[in-house]
Amino acid sequence: MTNTILPHSLVALSIKQPWAELILLGRKTIEVRSWSTDFRGLLALHTGKKPAPEASARFPDIDASYLGGFVGVAELVNVEPFTQVSWSRLRTAHLVPGPMPGEAFGWHFRNARRLTRSISASGSLGLFPVPAGIKQSMEIS
Repeated sequence: MTNTILPHSLVALSIKQPWAELILLGRKTIEVRSWSTDFRGLLALHTGKKPAPEASARFPDIDASYLGGFVGVAELVNVEPFTQVSWSRLRTAHLVPGPMPGEAFGWHFRNARRLTRSISASGSLGLFPVPAGIKQSMEIS
């Protein structure tokens, strides 16, 4: 597939490694955030410039070396507030060890797909628009 499937305007979420790579591999289907969104649909996945070293140590089989750019897309299909019960029940989908970190939301992803080549670019906090020039060069494998 190529960029012809991408919507006219595309937003992105920056995710630390190895979490972004685990989403692309389908091993992580829920991203944990401290905030919610009403957005649903296709999101570009961007890796932050700094990894999450405590998580990287837990997944030595994952090559999460790429930092600071766009790596894929995924459909955000639901966002739900975690309860203590759902935090434990969904642990195999969010992969975060330990107790629930205060107020937390589960961002449910499906159909994660990798770009044919990563694109170096700065990210931002929250959901942010993908610049048109970058969007035009995105090809999905």
